[in-house]
Amino acid sequence: MVNIDKVYLMTKAAIFEERQKDVLSIVTYRRKDYILYHMLGVMLAVTAAYAVIVGTILFMIVMAYEELILNTAEALVIVIGVILIYMILLVIYYLLSHKYYGEKHVAARHAVTEYLSYLRGIKELEADEEEQEAP
Repeated sequence: MVNIDKVYLMTKAAIFEERQKDVLSIVTYRRKDYILYHMLGVMLAVTAAYAVIVGTILFMIVMAYEELILNTAEALVIVIGVILIYMILLVIYYLLSHKYYGEKHVAARHAVTEYLSYLRGIKELEADEEEQEAP
């Protein structure tokens, strides 16, 4: 005989597996590793974007002023400014990505607890069925 409760739980579990594939992959990582992995990606993306922007600006300046001559003090101030802005951007993106991916991992863990409750319910219903079948 078909157990309606078991079918309901199995359907809920299958729907969760189909719709929440990313959640199941997120939870395979420890929280610390998941955050670190994604923060490194964000830092690399910020570094690449900043390098392209600074390179483009420098190229435009050189093309606009063909005979641009800076003394050592001016060049040092520009380099320090570029590095300081880069460090500030890295810190901002570090904090934002840490918060975002930390919350994402916690939300995924909460979603998986719901999925595990479906699986536990299925297991309990199967145990009850086996108990009833045994003489």
